[in-house]
Amino acid sequence: MVVSAFAGVTDALLGLAADLSRGDDAAVRRTAADLRERYEGSARAVTASGDARRDLVARVRNAFGELESLASAPRMLRELSPRSIDQLLAAGEDLAARIFSAGLAARAVRSEYVSAPDVIATDGRPGQASPDLAATDRRARTRLRPLLSKGTIPVVPGFLGAGSEGGVVTLGRGGSDLTATLLGRSLAAHSVVLWKDVPGFLTADPRVVPDARVIPQLNVREAAELAYYGAKVLHPRALIPAGRARIFVRPFDRPEEAGTEISSRRTLERYPVKALSAISGQALVTVTGNGMLGVPGIAARTFGALHHEGISVSLISQASSEHSICAGIPEAQADAARKSLLEAFREEVSRREVDGVEVLRGLATISVVGLGMAGTPGIAARVFNALAPAKINVVAIAQGSSELNISFVVEAVRSGEAQRRIHDAFQLSKIGGGRASASEHTDIVLLGFGQVGRTLAGLIASPSRRPRLRLVGVVDRGGYVFRPAGLSSRDVRDLAASKTRARSVAETPRGVAAGDREAIEALAEHALSRPILVDVTAAKTGPVLAQAVASGFDLVLANKRPLSGPRAESEKVERAVAERRRRLRFEATVGAGLPILDTYRKLVESGDRVVKIEGCLSGTLGFLLSEVEAGRPFSRSLRDAIGRGYTEPDPRDDLSGADVGRKALILGRLLGFRGEPKEVGVESLVPAALRKVPLPRFLERLPELDPEWTALLARARSRERRLRYVATVTRRSIRVGLVEVGPGSPFAGLRGTDNQVAFTTLRYRANPLVIQGPGAGLAVTAAGILNDVLELAGG
Repeated sequence: MVVSAFAGVTDALLGLAADLSRGDDAAVRRTAADLRERYEGSARAVTASGDARRDLVARVRNAFGELESLASAPRMLRELSPRSIDQLLAAGEDLAARIFSAGLAARAVRSEYVSAPDVIATDGRPGQASPDLAATDRRARTRLRPLLSKGTIPVVPGFLGAGSEGGVVTLGRGGSDLTATLLGRSLAAHSVVLWKDVPGFLTADPRVVPDARVIPQLNVREAAELAYYGAKVLHPRALIPAGRARIFVRPFDRPEEAGTEISSRRTLERYPVKALSAISGQALVTVTGNGMLGVPGIAARTFGALHHEGISVSLISQASSEHSICAGIPEAQADAARKSLLEAFREEVSRREVDGVEVLRGLATISVVGLGMAGTPGIAARVFNALAPAKINVVAIAQGSSELNISFVVEAVRSGEAQRRIHDAFQLSKIGGGRASASEHTDIVLLGFGQVGRTLAGLIASPSRRPRLRLVGVVDRGGYVFRPAGLSSRDVRDLAASKTRARSVAETPRGVAAGDREAIEALAEHALSRPILVDVTAAKTGPVLAQAVASGFDLVLANKRPLSGPRAESEKVERAVAERRRRLRFEATVGAGLPILDTYRKLVESGDRVVKIEGCLSGTLGFLLSEVEAGRPFSRSLRDAIGRGYTEPDPRDDLSGADVGRKALILGRLLGFRGEPKEVGVESLVPAALRKVPLPRFLERLPELDPEWTALLARARSRERRLRYVATVTRRSIRVGLVEVGPGSPFAGLRGTDNQVAFTTLRYRANPLVIQGPGAGLAVTAAGILNDVLELAGG
């Protein structure tokens, strides 16, 4: 048995090393304490009380106690060498293997923990050690065969090997898989089973291609190509020592399923293409010039310059005229690549033999893989003919002489559509392994953790919502928290308590400091189930939402800004959702828990046409006007609304009409309004002198507004009218402001936080269709958001 570290532990330990070098002692202690608690809990869970448990718990405490003590080390000892980092990382796998072995023993299964350096020999290079196959064979056979002959199961930590001077080194990402296949080779095993959190190798990423299927069998060469080009099921290095052993990738949560077999066999002959995968976040760097023609060594110098900067090349393409050569590289390293290449060809550029170095960003590399492609005419034509009707431009193409792989580069925003079209063209949804099992739960990530976010988190994490919904992540301005198994109600309470003390979730146990885009990128690395990102911020999150959609998330918005900003920005979000075939719900942006958008959709779907929408769309302003009508001072009424959680973080967003204006613009765009936010006529209830003062100063000066509101109310009453803040929306214009309504208006009867919306349609022209109900409050808003989440989870 080869055992990996617990989920997320390697990343947590790397974060601890970074915190140590930055001098963030509190973060080091938090991470060490959290990991100690996690491992100690596991040790107690798998063993009975007694000496075995005491010894195991003591080992866990000692290991993480040493890590925690590093926070008190002198500065000179904090800069960890690569070898020291390997020693630190080793704790994750080593302790997991010891706990696993103890768990087997507690269940009367004969097992023995075996230290990884005893059986895995390497070249000793820290961080990315390469195995010494011959020496590993000798060590593994000497140490493991006697145990196996006695019926004892050896339990070996993955990811680790022997250093050149003793100690331990790591094998790099995918190292536990590599450990398993190394030992399988050494022991001449017939098969190696890798238990994963995925059902096996799939024909495509199911987050991008919904009808992706499990591939029953792959040739080793096919698996290596897919692993290299973005299929994160298996690291390609794990296939190097495989030999004759068959490798099975199977889901640990569904052990009865066959998964994918990887072997030297060739099957599924009807499918010349077995699968496709993609690498996003790519750039194309191109060296061009007439002086390159026939000059030996140009390619060597190009790739030497990239190698000098440690830049990995995913794709190479060169014109037969030798006029240009291009390479696909990670977009984050594009600037470094260009600088290095310009330096390498400085003399040629000065003589104009090389025109320069061009960088094209925002790309994705797609790889189409299958042994059956070799000798099958027309495969390339079918690939590119699938793209042509959608006008997807191919920027670069590469194909090896083996014809095992066709790789090409497209704009990243078109990558998902390109993959779906190719998947359809080769009918990969009919491959024999069956559909990737439908998940029984939906993973939720909250973007924002203010009052509404915390209320919603409590609803999602409640036992009654599980296992259907699983809150796995929370992102705020400082960072994120991620729990693959889901945040419990207690976790949510602890996070909420931390937020009330003005701390970021990044400062909580197992929190990670990161920007919102970094957080989404990190979360997308995990195998999330039907993920939904819920935006409960009040920020301009359009780029983050587009990134989430590209990573396979559906969207639920309570945040109005992405859909009520400049038209180009809102259309960009909607276009990203459409291109990726994701789903978007935003009911709470307009009416909190009221089914305003749902009513609009049903009217349109039934063949009706909405001509005009009128409404009191602010529960906050409704509450204020009701309180003022009851004789209470405006200033006291506003403070009461703030205390009840009815207002935006800055109540001037409500009083200025900006919040209602955003709601009205969202409705207007449904009707076809083509204008920009500045074209929405909004009457502000905030005096000009108070619009830009700091929030505390604004709140101090609230009593200055009371006389003006008393006068407004008296004037309306003298005409037997009531004050209401009304939005009037058509496809040509949007107006928002304070109006006096007579007793015959449906808006006259509104009280408290109720919202009311009147739809004038072709069918409801004489008597508009009216919807009324609560439009403000944490519970109401959170429930409205939850309804959208449940709709997507059920679909």
